[in-house]
Amino acid sequence: MRFLAALMTVLLLAGCGDSSATGDDPDTAADPAADTAFATELMHRDAALLNLLDVGLGRPLPRQVVMTTDQLRLDATDRMETAADLLESWGEEVPVTARDHGAEHSSDNDVPVLDGAPTGEDLQALGNLPNKEFEKDFVALLTMSLGGTLSLAEDHEAADADLDALARAAAMSCQQALDAL
Repeated sequence: MRFLAALMTVLLLAGCGDSSATGDDPDTAADPAADTAFATELMHRDAALLNLLDVGLGRPLPRQVVMTTDQLRLDATDRMETAADLLESWGEEVPVTARDHGAEHSSDNDVPVLDGAPTGEDLQALGNLPNKEFEKDFVALLTMSLGGTLSLAEDHEAADADLDALARAAAMSCQQALDAL
């Protein structure tokens, strides 16, 4: 719910801001191809994040970590759906992601190399850890994953207003989660 509220706030603020932020000014317009690349990478990052969160299900984790991961699951799912809808509306291909295979069967063949995003190999190694070691490594991978998505979202200058709002909401969600961990 926080993600949806944040997204609505960002959309409202985007409508009130200057036109250069959304690419309406031809002298400062962002590249629409960069928007496609951003939406695609965000989907890949969120797919890897969701697979990581799946590995944590049923594991003994502190209450704050569980609450944070529950919110992240909602946020990442919403972002993936929004990014897919945007790509479709632009006539672009929606990528096959690691999420399409699940955490247990993740195929790195479908995923570009993304700084900070956990790989299928990372998830399998994490899943094999005993509970004593799991929490530390889980939080470390989660922190690294969120940092990569935060950096991507903060650095992107979207041509599309809806994607700009999505990038801002992604940055806010990642920062809130990092602050909570």
